[in-house]
Amino acid sequence: MGVRQTQLTENELLIGQKPIFAPLRKPFLVRQLISLFLFILFLVPQMSEAQRWKRYRHEVWGGLGGTNFMGELGGGAQEAQDLFMDFDVKSSRYVIAGGYRYKLDEIFSLKGGLAYARVYGADKFAGDVFRQSRNLSFRSPVIELTGQGEVFFIREKTSNRYRTRGIRGANGSGLSASLTGGLGLIYFNPRGEYNGKWYSLQPMGTEGQGLPGGPDKYKRIAMVIPFGISAKYSINRNVSISLEYNFRFTFTDYMDDVSGYYFDPNAIAAANGGIGSESGDAAAYLSNPAIPLEKEDGTIFIAGGQSPSSPAQQRGDATTNDTYMFAILALNYKFTSKKTNRPKY
Repeated sequence: MGVRQTQLTENELLIGQKPIFAPLRKPFLVRQLISLFLFILFLVPQMSEAQRWKRYRHEVWGGLGGTNFMGELGGGAQEAQDLFMDFDVKSSRYVIAGGYRYKLDEIFSLKGGLAYARVYGADKFAGDVFRQSRNLSFRSPVIELTGQGEVFFIREKTSNRYRTRGIRGANGSGLSASLTGGLGLIYFNPRGEYNGKWYSLQPMGTEGQGLPGGPDKYKRIAMVIPFGISAKYSINRNVSISLEYNFRFTFTDYMDDVSGYYFDPNAIAAANGGIGSESGDAAAYLSNPAIPLEKEDGTIFIAGGQSPSSPAQQRGDATTNDTYMFAILALNYKFTSKKTNRPKY
């Protein structure tokens, strides 16, 4: 009897424990399952959204804009200053550009571009007497090939904020912005005007390049460092418009054919067909078309002096290279890649 009573007592205790623990364990397990289910429901769309950008990695762009040259020639209404402080709106010209963009991730992109532009500068627009008297001017085509990196400090959105069946979502603003920088290569060919005709200046050697006692001929191909900022607005997932403002720091001081010192115009004319020939007279004039001007103190000043070759007078500033800028309004189109994680049957 003692054994049976003991067994009954233990069974009764075990049975008696169920009402105590079972109600506690089952709801706790259910709550954990519900929490896990809700977490998965939240996580899956977030993971999908986070990877959405991969479907829009490839993008082409093209646009138009304006250029401005910042070198020895021309300049603003004040005395010569650096970069945009020497901006001269009257010398602005056009640029046509296009290229390809590849998105590395949501923040970093690589961009290649090809541009054709015109740059121009003229001392007659300058604000100081020296440049006005120097009276030089030029124009040049620029063919530019660049590769740049982009860092988006305001990221592009690829969520469902776009209009779908008349309903606009609330995710994202469509506005993004980035800093850009890279390397490039340009071809340029400065030309000057004489008697209504434009001449290529590099072959003439307007500073005595290639002549005895003169510097070497400069090359018309140079490296550039583009650096700037860009803002983009997405119209939909594939189409956007952007505005980019870039400086181009060059590795040449001869985009405007001006860098060093005046050279004997008679020697320059002799090397270009001789005095009295059309090309010789053009070369001599384009090397020094200076005009006399009256300074504030009433004295007459002429850039280069009456005998610019003896001693040599400063014509440009060889301590700084030329700079130009692009402002481009572009249309961008992203290609949509097919999903690769769909189940195959």
